[in-house]
Amino acid sequence: MITIKDVARRAGVSISTVSHVINGTKHVSDETADKVNRAIKELNYKTNIFAKNLKSQETKRIGVVVLDMCGLFFPYVTREIFRIASDNGYGITIYDTNGDFEQEKAAIRDLADNYVDGIILSSTVHMDQKEEYAKWLHQLLDNGPKSIPLVMLERDFSSYGFDSINTNTYIGAINAMQHLIDSGCRHIAHIRFPREKEGRYRAYCDVLENNHIPLDMNYVEPGDLSHISGYNCMKKLFQKKIPIDGLFTVNDQTAVGAIRAIQEEGYRIPQDIKVIGFDNVFICSNLNPPLSSVHLDKNELGARAIHALLARIQGTAPEEPIKDTLDSYLVVRTSTDLNAPPVNNW
Repeated sequence: MITIKDVARRAGVSISTVSHVINGTKHVSDETADKVNRAIKELNYKTNIFAKNLKSQETKRIGVVVLDMCGLFFPYVTREIFRIASDNGYGITIYDTNGDFEQEKAAIRDLADNYVDGIILSSTVHMDQKEEYAKWLHQLLDNGPKSIPLVMLERDFSSYGFDSINTNTYIGAINAMQHLIDSGCRHIAHIRFPREKEGRYRAYCDVLENNHIPLDMNYVEPGDLSHISGYNCMKKLFQKKIPIDGLFTVNDQTAVGAIRAIQEEGYRIPQDIKVIGFDNVFICSNLNPPLSSVHLDKNELGARAIHALLARIQGTAPEEPIKDTLDSYLVVRTSTDLNAPPVNNW
């Protein structure tokens, strides 16, 4: 690990001079400052924020790592985190991993290197790697100059010692799938996020089994969380020449792309194919037709996450890891029921 001593040695100056350049605590000649800054760049030296505040061991910074800030879900979550953090005197640093697990780990390492006071993480880790990942997180976050608390979003890591704020996606997905069945659908496709096994996808499989409909993997298309992925996955489903009368997507953004593909093929929604999304974001009530979706309270998810983290930082949290779960419920619109009353979610 590069230290301030290495920078001083490379620049040919004293450690105190390097410190003055970094912190602006004393005038240094332009020539000397250039030498120091050049050495910092060449060595890729990162300022130790924690060392600037050894007395309190606080940086007043919180790291937030999410998998899709360009989507329709996480901006709501992070906005609430920012609002409450700001009210309590904390700034936030946001990392968007774009669903890439290696980028996620790099973000966590970077936040740990900069000694943030806490981290909120929406992880893309495969469920069969949870235990190994939890060990890696503990080793990274518990062994520095200070222990950095972490709160998991939408993943239950409480059994591994991390506070976890979950959403009951399984129950919401059960209701969504059963609604399609009750509406007469028997050939239901599912666009899923491959890393998720416990919520939506398990509900999809369970409802089919409970209604004596065989699981046919031709009806399951893996994709990411984007509208482009939804469009491409729906096109692939049509290319298989299989009958489709219902579609359940991993999120609303995916549904947007799928709806375009369905309409391009000349099918009517809901008369020919009924469509249900997930998250119930603002766009649902503004599509044509309006989209049925499973509602998750995105603001509440962010609020509970930041409150749990602040309690852990301030030493007021319970000794045992916090395990909190938000309910979900189905909002029916005309993408599955022509007679559904208007439901806005501005």
